Amino acid sequence: MRVPRSLARFIPVIGLIAVLLMVAAAPAGAQNFRAGYNAYLRGDFATALKEWEPLAQQGYAQAQTNLGTMYSHAKGVSRNYPLAAFWYRKAAAQGSKRSMYNLGVAYEFGRGVEQNDTIALNWYRQAALQNLVEAMNAMAWLFATSPDDNLRDGRQAIRWAEQALTRRANSKHLGTLAAAYAETGEFPKAVAAVERAINELDRELYKTRVAHTERDLFLLVRRVGRTDEATLLLERLEFYRSGQPIRD
Repeated sequence: MRVPRSLARFIPVIGLIAVLLMVAAAPAGAQNFRAGYNAYLRGDFATALKEWEPLAQQGYAQAQTNLGTMYSHAKGVSRNYPLAAFWYRKAAAQGSKRSMYNLGVAYEFGRGVEQNDTIALNWYRQAALQNLVEAMNAMAWLFATSPDDNLRDGRQAIRWAEQALTRRANSKHLGTLAAAYAETGEFPKAVAAVERAINELDRELYKTRVAHTERDLFLLVRRVGRTDEATLLLERLEFYRSGQPIRD
């Protein structure tokens, strides 16, 4: 059984706050960027676009990244994946790890570019080498689950999944580690990792108690709307128990 690719990972996020103070711009450019940032936060996407588009055209990498995200997520503009990829590529050429990651997502899911897991993996690797945790997890998932036999590499999947988990322990990263173990045939470890992921998902939801049964978990997620994540984890648990790796 194939886990839907569309549910495998969250869509890319804009990551504005973490990079705001890193904008390498002249004072006027920095002021315009901050004006766009403040407008974006209050939902005034037209003003954000007005402030960021000239900066992007002038070569400011973070403005290019943010413009790409606006086109990818239809924030104040019509959704345009090819144009999003265009701006991500411009920023990635200047070393933007967020845009490298977003290009990886574009190639993995075929958004604005021709779907290609190998190219996606290359972009994820470049971002991961700059310590972007999301890219580490994405690369581990591809190494573990790609339908391309030549691309899958269970040991590399474990390596990057462990690095992501070390930096940010959560249910998603534990789920990736489980898939990596399954790819190497270490199904008892895969089962243990996905069981940890289920318990971690419970803690992420309520922070107070652990779900002891599958029914407990479903009762919890029913009230907060994260049924897709729970369903995927429980499906994978059954795969690993029966000695089946994931193919995405």
